[in-house]
Formats: sequence, C-alpha cells, structure tokens
Amino acid sequence: MIKKTAIIIAILAAISGCKSLVYKGNKLYEAGMYRQAAEYYSQALEEDPEDLEAKQGLTLARDKLIDKGLIDVRMLRLANNYTAAATRLEEIVRNQAEWQMKPNGAMANTQREELDYARQWLLDEASSLSNTPHPDRFKLFEHNHRHLISNAQLASAMSSYYDTLSTQAKKKCNTLAKQVSGQRFYLKSFTEKYCLAWQTPKRLTVDKQDNSRYFAMNIRERIDIGLRFGNSIKGQYGAFISDLNATFNNSLWFYNQGAQQLSLTLYADADYYRVSNQHIQRKHYQQEVERTDPNNPDKTHTTEVTREFAYPVTVYDEKFDINISYEANLASRYIKGNASDSKQNKTRSHQADFEQLDITPLSPDFLNLAHITEKTLDGLIEQFSQDLTLTWKQNYCGQALGTNKGENILRCAKLEPKHDYINRWFDQHFGVKYADMKTLYGI
Repeated sequence: MIKKTAIIIAILAAISGCKSLVYKGNKLYEAGMYRQAAEYYSQALEEDPEDLEAKQGLTLARDKLIDKGLIDVRMLRLANNYTAAATRLEEIVRNQAEWQMKPNGAMANTQREELDYARQWLLDEASSLSNTPHPDRFKLFEHNHRHLISNAQLASAMSSYYDTLSTQAKKKCNTLAKQVSGQRFYLKSFTEKYCLAWQTPKRLTVDKQDNSRYFAMNIRERIDIGLRFGNSIKGQYGAFISDLNATFNNSLWFYNQGAQQLSLTLYADADYYRVSNQHIQRKHYQQEVERTDPNNPDKTHTTEVTREFAYPVTVYDEKFDINISYEANLASRYIKGNASDSKQNKTRSHQADFEQLDITPLSPDFLNLAHITEKTLDGLIEQFSQDLTLTWKQNYCGQALGTNKGENILRCAKLEPKHDYINRWFDQHFGVKYADMKTLYGI
C-alpha cells in the first residue's frame, strides 16, 4: 500500500507542471490509475464539453474501472465474502446507470455471471431479513441494493415479503404513537414520517407550544458607535443584526410554535479618531549651472550648486477600537460572547511631484475600518452559533439523553448522529443505525 501511494505521488508530481488536463489523464491512464485519470478527463470536459479526446479518455477510463471492479467482485465471491461482493457489484451497476454505459463482450459475460450469483444471495438475504422483528433492516437492504435488485429483476420477489414486514412495522408504529404526547415534538414528527413510510399514516397531537424552544429572538441593544469617519460601519452593524437573527432562526432553538422569546442583550462600542498635522519636507539636490568666469567674461564654466525642494506633507495619526459582546439566558443556561479589536496607524500624504528626487504624489494608507469591523462581527456570529450548538448538546446529549421516551434521543441526534448511545437505541428498536433511518425516512 505504501509503495502504491509512493508511485501515485511520483506520477502526480511528474505531471504537475503540464498544462493539459487531458495529457495528465492520459499519463495516469497509462499508469493504470484509472480513477484519477477519469477525474482529470471530467475536469477537462467541464472546461470544454466538446473536447473529443477527453470524452474518449473518460469512456476508456470508466470502462477499465468497471472491468477492474468486476475482477474485485469475483475475487470477493471466491473468498466467500458474498456481502462485500454484492456491495461492490451494486456500486458497479449504479455507476453504469449514472454513466449511461453498458458492458460488452467478455465484460458483459462476467457481469451476467456475477449477477446470477448475486441474485441468489439477494434472495437468501431477503428471506433471512424478513424473519427478523426489524422490518427496517429489510427496507435498508432493499435501498442499499436497489440497482442490483432491479437488474436481477427481483422486485416481485421482494414485494412478496411486504405484507409480513408491514404487519411488523405497523406494530412498531402503534407503539411509537402511544408514546407521543405533551412536549414530545420530535417524537411526533419522527413517528408520523415512519408510519407514513409504512403506509400507516397517523395524525398525532402534542401541546400547542414547545416550552423548550423559542419563536423569536428579541435583541436589546446597548450601543455607542462614535465615528467621525467611516460611517459605513453603522451600515455593517445593521447587516450584523440581520445575520445574528438569521443565525438564531437557523438553529435548533428556533421553532414557530415555540413558547418563548429569547432575550439577548447586545453591547457594541466602536470609536475611531484621526488627527493630522502638516509640516514642510525639505530635500536637497545638486544641479549643474553655467557661470561666467570672473577673470574672463567671454568664458563660462559648469559648476554644481545645492538646491532645495520644499513641499508640504500631511501626517495622520489614527486609532480604531471596536468591542462587541452579547449575553443571554438560553434554556436556563447563561451564555455570553465577546469580540474586539484595536488598531493604531500613522500614515502620510502629499501632492509633490519632482522626478529628479524620485518624489511622486503619495496617498494616505488609512486603516481598513470595514475589514476590521467585518472580521470582528463575524467572530461574534461564530461564537453565538457555537453557544447555540453547545447549549443544545448540554441539554439533550448529556444525562437527559436516555429520558423522555426517545424525544431527547431524537433531539441530540440532530447534532450528534454518531453518538454511541443514540445508535445503540436505534439498533435496539429498529435494527439499524440513526444515519440509516435518516436515509430511509428523512428524519
């Protein structure tokens, strides 16, 4: 594996200076690196959809990928790893559909042969899964092998198990529905989606308002923006307020049927001053002049004299301070955040233009107040977003996780889908992990 990686790195380094994406693809194809070659051909076609050489290269590379994939399938099957063989064959068939490619010749024969073996494995697996108390495992199996099932024309065979599976799913649906009440809003949504997917629609009721969430955020502002220059910052502050509200509205804490309004106090203090003074800058230079010889009026001689060039220069001293913070009581937890910056700068300007001394007009290089402000405000938005996320985790992913009949499991899963406890709970109740349930039912 290390040797193969080294070869890949060496080839990529060798072609890194080449201009043509197709050339790079060709070199990778010649080296047997078909997947990487296909990526370069695809990039070339994104730049020029009519590039004939890129089209041909992509077709050849994909053809090799399928051929190599079928070899993998055969080797896995011969090693009695039927599950991995079926998974690999599913990937191949899915890619063929996406790429609109059909196998030909010996490749087609190999694929038909492997599909026959996979067909029997699919039938055996379906029969086994239909006898478990978890119908969702069967549904996941169907989803994960949907292209194989279609190619093997097994849709009818799969549907023969649906009545048994639906009976099991209906029992689960009814069990879940009995637990939906009061403040279990997430459980209600999950149960309705689950039951509908198994053609057992439910209209469940919970309280009219969710006491744990918020229908809006009320911002109480304590601001002092004293700016003589750079009034655009006030406009940035207005946009920041909109972003702050959007951050809250896009969080899990926002819910139209929330029972309360989050009160957030915002402190903003920004001050900028600029003072200037002017002085005369003096530069000396040598200049050749013709002068009459005092001893002979008919003769002249060249001599150097010192000249002075004086010009006004304006010197600016500026300083910008910005400090912004928030505090709120979110779900009985105190949250606060702060972002600040302070910058000082000295800059000069003048309008002088004197080529002999390489003096050209100079504009002042003032602080970029908009950039400093944007960076500070964005930092506070990020802190606020993190506080919203952390508080949700503290409330629902901690000690309360195993309580409330699955409600807190579903709430925590929104942020911690790989949480071990969550996946054990789903495996216990449905036979699959949370991510699989999300794929199947869009929870």
